[in-house]
Amino acid sequence: MNASDLIRYTPLATANRLRIIIQVLAKHGFDELLDRLGLRRLPFWRKPRAEPHALPIWKRLKLIIEELGPTAIKIGQLLSMRPDMIPGELCDELKTLQENLPPAPYPAIRAAIELAYSRPLEDVFTNFERVPVATASVSQVHRARLASDGSLVAVKVRLPGVSDTLAADLDILEFIAELLEERAPSVRAFKPVDVVRELRKNVRRELDFMNEAVNMLAFNEMFADNKRVFAPAVHADLVRPDVLVMDFIEGERLDQFTGSDAERAELAALGMEAAVRQIMHEGFFHGDPHLGNLRIVGASRLCYLDFGMCGRLAPALRSALTDCVIALAGGDPVKLTRVAEEMSYSVPPDLDVMSLESDLMFIIQKFRTPCGEGLLGRHMLDVTNVCREHGLTPRPDFVLVARAMLATESALKSLAPGLRPAADLSGLAQAFSIRRLIPGLSDRSLWAELEEAARVMAGFPRRMDSVLRKLAAGQLTVELKQHDFGKMPATFRLVGNRLGGALVTAALAVSSAVVFNSGLGPHMWGMPVIGLCGFALAGLLGIFLTFKMFRDT
Repeated sequence: MNASDLIRYTPLATANRLRIIIQVLAKHGFDELLDRLGLRRLPFWRKPRAEPHALPIWKRLKLIIEELGPTAIKIGQLLSMRPDMIPGELCDELKTLQENLPPAPYPAIRAAIELAYSRPLEDVFTNFERVPVATASVSQVHRARLASDGSLVAVKVRLPGVSDTLAADLDILEFIAELLEERAPSVRAFKPVDVVRELRKNVRRELDFMNEAVNMLAFNEMFADNKRVFAPAVHADLVRPDVLVMDFIEGERLDQFTGSDAERAELAALGMEAAVRQIMHEGFFHGDPHLGNLRIVGASRLCYLDFGMCGRLAPALRSALTDCVIALAGGDPVKLTRVAEEMSYSVPPDLDVMSLESDLMFIIQKFRTPCGEGLLGRHMLDVTNVCREHGLTPRPDFVLVARAMLATESALKSLAPGLRPAADLSGLAQAFSIRRLIPGLSDRSLWAELEEAARVMAGFPRRMDSVLRKLAAGQLTVELKQHDFGKMPATFRLVGNRLGGALVTAALAVSSAVVFNSGLGPHMWGMPVIGLCGFALAGLLGIFLTFKMFRDT
């Protein structure tokens, strides 16, 4: 099965889901928004039971997501990892989403497994436990033994029907996002349509367990020389798009570890070393390393779980991240300003560089001050917030890195409360600076950059000559983009409907007059019935069109 086939468009499910979402939005006090979007005119609208709405808007949105169920919770969790896509207050609320979901019935799970393998469950697993050991919004995990060799494994199964519900939710979200961009100018800056499309891409990846298996194999290959950091071994021959089989890992959560202070400090240092290696050296990292996804095995090893969300960094962005760490640790606002521009895919032409540099200097001072949390991820997110305030748009990969680093540091602080990652970064920054001076080890080789600059300069005359030739031949074209085009299609539809209605009304009036004058058909009170009915219908249509015209002005 192709990954793109996991999200299917199902009109009936989408319509029914839209009805539920509208009812829940109205229940929690979003009547004005529904009116602005025109959703309260739909035929299945009914006024819900009123509830007090004293809570802030972000808390109400969180309650809505929880009430809409598992798939909405999954979408909310994905959004909570993207503070670059939604307001910070909403992001903080969504981080607290709790699933606490009842497990899917065993017969449905058994049927899903047998469909995936095209054979009875007992031919693949023995001692398959009916009660799951973990339940999430889109999957649940059961403990079992392989029928082939008796190995103890964890079987992760995608919940039946979750793909259709997610498809309906995403279709509705995109529909609402289009309405928001068209009718709510204050929301347009957040680009809701782009947010939903990015969500759809992430959901597709996470629903396909083949992708998660690839991530786990890559992670174990990355740490092949360090057996203290690992992911559960994948049984590749049993992996399917909706079933993932891996070794079952017995371990302790970081906040429940009972080891000595020395063991805690050593494991915390191991966790930070693993995070830095993933992000700064390898460019491949676990995207959601919170407490539930980390386990301590045998008091000395660190196991990562749930690889549905992973990030990959291009070499240029990895180098920019290294520069960011060096600038923060070295107190260099000029370098940090340059890095901020490099890590943004949109920079305003009238950027006030001195103002940006001043704001970044304040972040550096907070980072180097002994008070506070001392978390690198927190300060990296502060850098992205400052960038947005100045009109820059940080790359999503950088935001995901910052959030992953913050989640790692927060989890490790539960293990060793005295951990201050920022205090140790001066040595790390110095090591990176020295590494860049060594040919073959540098992530940003001076010779490589000079070679690239020379290549660009050498090709400049040829490209300029091509432009001049097109200009001389009258073939140079200029593309203009209308950024406020969102309202125009709806306006054209409205004008077309009004004109069409007016033409129908006029035609009905004229034809009724012809029939009336001809005297054809049955008569009532000495007048043709067909002509009278035509006049009445034309009059009603005219009144309706006039009412709509004055109402919408």
